[in-house]
Amino acid sequence: MFYRQKLILSLLQAFDGSLDKTDFQKYLFLYTKICQPEEKRDYNFVPYKYGCFSFQSYADIRNLEQSQYLIYDEHIELKNKDADFISLLDNSDKNKILKFKEMYSRYKGEDLIRYVYEKYPYYTLNSKIFDRICPSQDRFELNVTNDEELFTIGYEANSIDDYVNKLIQNNIKLVCDVRKNPVSRKYGFSKSSMKNIIEKMGLDYINIPELGIESEQRTELNTMADYNKLFSQYEKTTLLQSEVYLDKILDLIKQYKRVALTCFEADYHMCHRTRVANALVQKRPDLKLEHI
Repeated sequence: MFYRQKLILSLLQAFDGSLDKTDFQKYLFLYTKICQPEEKRDYNFVPYKYGCFSFQSYADIRNLEQSQYLIYDEHIELKNKDADFISLLDNSDKNKILKFKEMYSRYKGEDLIRYVYEKYPYYTLNSKIFDRICPSQDRFELNVTNDEELFTIGYEANSIDDYVNKLIQNNIKLVCDVRKNPVSRKYGFSKSSMKNIIEKMGLDYINIPELGIESEQRTELNTMADYNKLFSQYEKTTLLQSEVYLDKILDLIKQYKRVALTCFEADYHMCHRTRVANALVQKRPDLKLEHI
């Protein structure tokens, strides 16, 4: 069991073993924001239908349900309410979670949602209930342009929730996945789940495997010189033969205005998506390019 999953079970235990699903997300969000340093947070959250929501935590809850630790229905409940999950936490976290319950258990339902909305307005961005919960509060608006721009983004160092927030905060409308084989052992980044999550957030997703690199060509890459050799060969072969797909992306940029090329590597220098982006800028020199 991951430590973050022990946190889920411990939070439920602290709140007497059962929580409304929306309340649980809000409590988990507040706990991570208040009790965990930013660089060590177990979960990150996106602005979703009812405010802050973590796709990673949802996946963990489903896994805990399959492992018979939880019952997931209208409420999230511990299957064994006599189990002591808090004892599995580090001493500092044991104290934090009990103190957190003492401080925030008075907030429930709409009062809890309102508290989160007022304190963290970014998460009201896509709320379907904002007007009812906070009738006198202005909804958060992103201060971003809608000008045409091409981005590249790798998911190596991100959770799916971090990744989605970067898309939102840069007003990206379409994710163009340039992996040859869009599968990942990391939650949320295989083609079907990635497409599902991105589209749930109101954005679009497309995979163009023709612009990818075969997995066997990516072995034995130990130095920047190795990567440059691979990408130079890629430019002379795959990319040179892919005018139709490059033109397709340029057409998509005209349609969506803000498009991100995505692949695995965190460092864009070590990813072929940069060579795709450079080829697009060569074909359209006025196109702004940003690596995020």
